[in-house]
Amino acid sequence: MTDKFGKVGVIAKGSRNPKSKMSGVLQNLSEYEIVIYKKENTLSLLKEISTTQDNKELFDDLYCTASAQAAAEVYLQLIFEKNDYESFYILLHDYLQYLKKVDDKYIIIFWRFLLRVASYLGFSMEFRRCVICSEDNINKMHGISFHKNGFICKECSKKKPVNENYSCSKKTAKLLANLRTIGNQLEEVEVTNFMIKEINAIFKNYFQYQFHKKFHLRSLEIF
Repeated sequence: MTDKFGKVGVIAKGSRNPKSKMSGVLQNLSEYEIVIYKKENTLSLLKEISTTQDNKELFDDLYCTASAQAAAEVYLQLIFEKNDYESFYILLHDYLQYLKKVDDKYIIIFWRFLLRVASYLGFSMEFRRCVICSEDNINKMHGISFHKNGFICKECSKKKPVNENYSCSKKTAKLLANLRTIGNQLEEVEVTNFMIKEINAIFKNYFQYQFHKKFHLRSLEIF
């Protein structure tokens, strides 16, 4: 992922040769300055590379690594507009840097990242009130309306097709309601294995609904 060209497919010839200058340099989730021979509709040729940030701290914890790799997995499934290259590059960079600052609960930071990705793509999710009637009592929420991009209360859900909504528990609803500013209260948040599976499923199904195709989050299977 680059800030000027978006996603670029690159082949590094000779990188496996121990005598090559590129040998041992290329690592997942690291940041580089590169020189390439850019080719349209095929892999570009990597000519020069230097590491600007190796992000080795992301590999100190298995769950941190999985959360970082999940972000890369998301980007591999997206198509970016030219005007959005830089903003998505900065979003990913800032996310990886933030992961290095927390001690655990990396998955919550990943959910916040997904929320921001959805916003950047133009289908921001409303987790403060019901998207139909504006009811703001979180305890009255039924779950998520994929069609309306946010919470739907129990009363409104009765009037909508079942396949447009995804029900969720009260604890999950409360966490989602605070997700945008969750970094300030991360130590106080409790998240169960059930909530992790539930919220992962919500985001996966939401993105599938928006893109009309399968959306994968295989990196999160260890949670």
